[in-house]
Amino acid sequence: MPLIVILLTVAIVAASTVQLMSENSILFPRSISEWMFEAGAIAGGPDFQGVYRPLGWFAPLVLHVFLHGGIFHLAMNMTAMVAFGPPIAMAFGRDLKGALGFLIFFVGAAIAGALFQIGWSDLTGQSELAIGTSSALSGFLPAVGWIMGGYKQAIRMSVPWLLINIAIAVTGELLAGAVGIRLAWAAHIGGLAGGFVLFPLLLAVFNPRVWARIRQLHH
Repeated sequence: MPLIVILLTVAIVAASTVQLMSENSILFPRSISEWMFEAGAIAGGPDFQGVYRPLGWFAPLVLHVFLHGGIFHLAMNMTAMVAFGPPIAMAFGRDLKGALGFLIFFVGAAIAGALFQIGWSDLTGQSELAIGTSSALSGFLPAVGWIMGGYKQAIRMSVPWLLINIAIAVTGELLAGAVGIRLAWAAHIGGLAGGFVLFPLLLAVFNPRVWARIRQLHH
């Protein structure tokens, strides 16, 4: 298990634990979770135009990955992190440069997901909040595909998740009523697209030997 994956997982679990415990007034005052949402949650649509963000408008594009809707939400995302993160981190390399490349890729996919979520909310006029690591984790799917079989496998890995989220978008209100939460399908699609584009570009910069090997094997 690459160290960067362990550290990132621990950081997300720690932040989400504080948030969730604060929401339930266990050990931490509720004001902490409220501030974390103000600072980190993705907020799009007319109801959130001009709303105060303690750390500025850019911070939520990244910090939303440290917030979760519950223990089950957190557990699912961290399972995906430890399942798909290691091969991606190892592709970038186990040294400090590789860890930096992995972090930039993770953050880039998260930002892509957040921007797509905000853009969709603003376009449709539907005000929504979104939290969770799944925006960035969606970008892991095409990245693993690139490693396994070049761009063709990246497409194969991406299409099922794309179709699932299109289905979620179509059945949004019905699904929200059934599971009790609204899934941030737009953030998933944005993260998926971001991961597909960013992984080969960043790998070519941070570990050109692995990128050359992937190109040689799958072209």
